[in-house]
Amino acid sequence: MTLCRSAPNDFAIVLGAAMTVFTSLCVGQDLEDVTNFEPVLVQGLQHGTDADLMSAQHSLRNVPGNVSIVPASEFRETAVMGVRDALSRVPGVYVQNPSGQVSAKVSIRGSGLSASSGMRGIRLLRDGLPLGRLDDLGDSIYADPFGASYIEIFRGASSLRYGAATLGGAINLVSPTAYSHPGYELRVDGGLNDYTRAQFRASKVFDNGLDMYASVSRVNGDGFRQNSAHTVERFYGNVGYRFSSESEGRLHLTLERYHVEMPGAITLDELQSDPSVANSTNLRAHAQIRTTPRWHLAYQHEWLLGLSDKFSLAVFNTGTQFDSQTQLRVRYDAIDYGVSLRHELNRDLNGHDQQFVWGASLSRGSSHNQSYAPDYWPGDSVQLESIDAARATLEVFAENSFKVSPSLALIAGAQATWAGRRTDNKALTPLGSLSYPGGEASASYFGFNPKLGVVWEVGADNAQIFANISRSFEPPSSVAFHTQAGNLKAQRATSLEIGTRGGDADFGWDLALYKSWLKDELLEMPVPGNPAAPPLAYNVASTRHMGLELGLHGELKLGVVPGNIAWNLAYTWNHFRFHNNDRYGNNVLPGIPEHLARLDLVYRHPSGYHGGPNFEFASGWKVDQANTLVAPGYGIINFTLGYAEPKGRYRVFMDARNLANKYYATSSDYMVDARRQARDVFYPGQTRTIFAGVQLNW
Repeated sequence: MTLCRSAPNDFAIVLGAAMTVFTSLCVGQDLEDVTNFEPVLVQGLQHGTDADLMSAQHSLRNVPGNVSIVPASEFRETAVMGVRDALSRVPGVYVQNPSGQVSAKVSIRGSGLSASSGMRGIRLLRDGLPLGRLDDLGDSIYADPFGASYIEIFRGASSLRYGAATLGGAINLVSPTAYSHPGYELRVDGGLNDYTRAQFRASKVFDNGLDMYASVSRVNGDGFRQNSAHTVERFYGNVGYRFSSESEGRLHLTLERYHVEMPGAITLDELQSDPSVANSTNLRAHAQIRTTPRWHLAYQHEWLLGLSDKFSLAVFNTGTQFDSQTQLRVRYDAIDYGVSLRHELNRDLNGHDQQFVWGASLSRGSSHNQSYAPDYWPGDSVQLESIDAARATLEVFAENSFKVSPSLALIAGAQATWAGRRTDNKALTPLGSLSYPGGEASASYFGFNPKLGVVWEVGADNAQIFANISRSFEPPSSVAFHTQAGNLKAQRATSLEIGTRGGDADFGWDLALYKSWLKDELLEMPVPGNPAAPPLAYNVASTRHMGLELGLHGELKLGVVPGNIAWNLAYTWNHFRFHNNDRYGNNVLPGIPEHLARLDLVYRHPSGYHGGPNFEFASGWKVDQANTLVAPGYGIINFTLGYAEPKGRYRVFMDARNLANKYYATSSDYMVDARRQARDVFYPGQTRTIFAGVQLNW
């Protein structure tokens, strides 16, 4: 096996461009993944097209775990305020918009339970490169569904193909290009509470191998609660160039500005009487966060080696600056950068298909946090503390898929991770030591995470049975690893998963059952001897996560009536508990409902009309570790009506949410013991509202 003739020159071009753009050469996440056993022929820079989507769907059938793909066509028929509206029909993914705003809390298989918003323990990616911080602590607001042709969800060990070994897995946004979204598109949405969203997209493919895609959008709304206005402005563009039939590259640029007010959490009584009120402290502080701005730059290059092998190289750089104010005012400045490589080899060994993939990434990041007395305090704005944090990660992974027979594949892989953390905390006033301990600290973490799986084609209807056993590894974040009780340990888990999938458009299914044995899960505990103090980040020695993920979908024919009813059911069972804990015994881990379900029923007429209801259900959940406070369950009804012109030139829709105007909580802050802490921890769900939109294509 030799590199194609044109590759050395192109390789020099890539490295030269990378050194010009980036100030230092480091390593990040691996690039996109193509895992067909069959030989793969590159047809130019056409990522994100229908052919690419079909290839990805076929490829994921080789994964011995529960994986999902959500095409943009599934969520563009309704209002999409954020990633929640794109992923709420995916079983096993807990995703809720606190207070109906853009950002969402996301958890997969109990990842990041103690995070009140955002995500932890889930790697957020665009085309295989990280969109969030390199310690897997990020905000879901970075994941713009309208910036994706389709979204891949890898639960748990399935994310090894991207070099990740986290409990939750990975969410990967596959970028649109001029090939997948040719021409021009204008979309405008509007709704109650002065909600507006506008997006313009344009692209062009040139004859010389160059293609360009660009999108600019703006979201604005006052929110249904006090102090909940938000404005999000985004630019995303990519430029691709095909150097030869064996060599292609793509440059990505994202610029984002956010200004989001934060209404905060309220009590259960307030939730059930008037969910529009804001937390009194947040209202007094006019709590808000403003980026100035956030940017992401990445370059990816891929070479075709022979007929089916691939080698990929990628570099990226992300910067985030924001100014926020709640009970304190915080100025934050962070940068992350890196490079990754990936090598895929497809072979026939004595009549047996084999695919071997290996890769490596090395990444670095740093952040500077400064906290001040908030503006509403009397006197001058005094700086309270300064925190300088740094992080570095080296990951090496390999995975081999071997077809023992045409119907049976064995998959074995492993990932090794080294992570470094460093912080320098300076308390500038006595109040500055309340959040984090003063002084310098550093820690190193190492994990080796093997995986063994099997995929068995069992017969008709594309039916498969899959199973895997794996280990996961999550070091604490670079800001939170050093606590008043010392340095935190890395969270580790051993997970067992078994499931089945198959079917067709008339009836299809996905079912997975898993159990994870966790060691040193990153949660919270009360300060010893001082129950009134804020809880500490803490390693809990032993916990158990178990769950079931069920997805059913199909089309119901209506006989003499034209068209059909497309239906989709997503059900998730979450069973997360302490295991023989000295303080909490086998209590339920708080923060997520045990049962979640969504049912969609959409009538589709051949002429392009469609409409129907969807129903969302959640059981009550424990709010605190002591299991003394329970959030009530809920059920809400939504309805969508629309028309898509058969030639794709335009579409219109109406989207009504929470028709019965149910007052309910979508999520809650993580609590240790509600008997000893303030109970303003509930985030209301969206009250009754209506959206409408129009999309034009030419």
